[in-house]
Amino acid sequence: MKVTPDAVEPVPVAITKEQLSQIPVNAKVIPVDGEIEKPGGVRYLVLILTMTCLSFMMSNVICFNFTVLCMPGTHESLELSENHTHYTGYTRKEKTWLFSAVAVGAMFGLFPVIIGISTYGLRKVFFAAGMLTSVTTFLIPVMATMDFNLFLLMRFLQGIAYAACMPAVGAITSSWASMTQQGLFIAALTTFGQLSSIFSMPVAGELCISPLGWKSVYFLHAGISLVVFLAWFAVFTDSPKDNRFVQTMELIEIQKGKSTSATSKTPDPTPYLEILTTPSIWGVWIGALGDLIAVQLIHIYSPVYLHDIGGYSVEKTGFAAAVPVLFQFLMKMFAGHSSDRITGISETTKLRIYNSIALGASAVFLVALGFVKEGQGMTGLILMTLATAMFGFNGGGFTKCAALVSRQYSHFVMANVQFLLCLSMLLCPLLVSYLLRDGTLAEWRLVFFVHAAILVICNAVFCLLATAKPAPWTDRTLKPSASRNTPLYTLKV
Repeated sequence: MKVTPDAVEPVPVAITKEQLSQIPVNAKVIPVDGEIEKPGGVRYLVLILTMTCLSFMMSNVICFNFTVLCMPGTHESLELSENHTHYTGYTRKEKTWLFSAVAVGAMFGLFPVIIGISTYGLRKVFFAAGMLTSVTTFLIPVMATMDFNLFLLMRFLQGIAYAACMPAVGAITSSWASMTQQGLFIAALTTFGQLSSIFSMPVAGELCISPLGWKSVYFLHAGISLVVFLAWFAVFTDSPKDNRFVQTMELIEIQKGKSTSATSKTPDPTPYLEILTTPSIWGVWIGALGDLIAVQLIHIYSPVYLHDIGGYSVEKTGFAAAVPVLFQFLMKMFAGHSSDRITGISETTKLRIYNSIALGASAVFLVALGFVKEGQGMTGLILMTLATAMFGFNGGGFTKCAALVSRQYSHFVMANVQFLLCLSMLLCPLLVSYLLRDGTLAEWRLVFFVHAAILVICNAVFCLLATAKPAPWTDRTLKPSASRNTPLYTLKV
């Protein structure tokens, strides 16, 4: 085959698989007539299957958010009156425990997931997580009626399985996305939160009121999860080099421009201390924390706000609360693809622009939301939709920065984003409950202003520390880079 940079005459070069990573990212690879086929699309199949697996991992967790409205409490006897079944359901304290168990389980599961991926590879760890979430989701209808503590254990185990989500996003983007498709992959793979809500909420609603009842919600989710994870396991390999479906031209497309250590079958041990002391990585995590706390505000409290302040009925609130999530999914896909295609400005500048849109523009709409008066439900919904949609630009912001800086170690960086996600699930309710004591309009205004301030501060820190250049610990042959990308601790090699 022939390898050549743009605007230079082709020069025939014979390369081996081990030399693929030495091809510059902007080089054109021209196959000799009849030698190699055009690049295939196996990486896109991996992308779609992983998106589906991640979405159902999340769906298994959030389907409880709806079924809690139509399921009786443990050991609760059902009363039939006028052809309607009446029950009290779980107490407020029990609901709090059941919601929190997932976040706590995910925190406990992060360390084993990180070590497992480094030791056994993503394929085995993520598949095990998929089997765990499938089994626990199937058992919830059984355990929930037997004993509350067993139900709580199932939710905790769901959280442990959920801990594999963000590390999987980082690992797959690093190994399967080409250098020119980092934004597309990381944006698509992080849509599982939106896709899960779009599927699970209406399905759970229909099944809950059907003769099949609330238990069928869990059985359906468990069955689909089992099927999609088996399909993923049949196709996926930790490295595209080892995948029997990947042709040579697609392998070249995936690996050109990446370091040798990033594409090696035996990667170097994860440099944990160097990653933890790299300023640009802390910029990613601080940007992620601000984003995730604000996103939790929208996801958890938008139905309450639209009902209490916007004046929406209970029936309309469910649909209205789903609108912002749908627009966020569409915007995330647009942002991820466009961030890869835009030329003429540096990659670092693009990271800052996209992150500023994600966090800064969302902050503006949250401030505007604070001035909406009671009864102006449509205005509130529009502003909330705009704020939520802007968060979709994070696919070209801090999440893409994590992939570009940490490369083959992005599973560890994204695992810490997963930790921050779980932390935000605990912090946001505490912050809102402290500020929102009586649910007045003035208190809601304060809630939106405080979250807007958090977004502005976290975005400023990210923009100060962001870079698109790989950190020196991703490739020991790299020359020293800017201070924001140089770890305070350096491993002696």
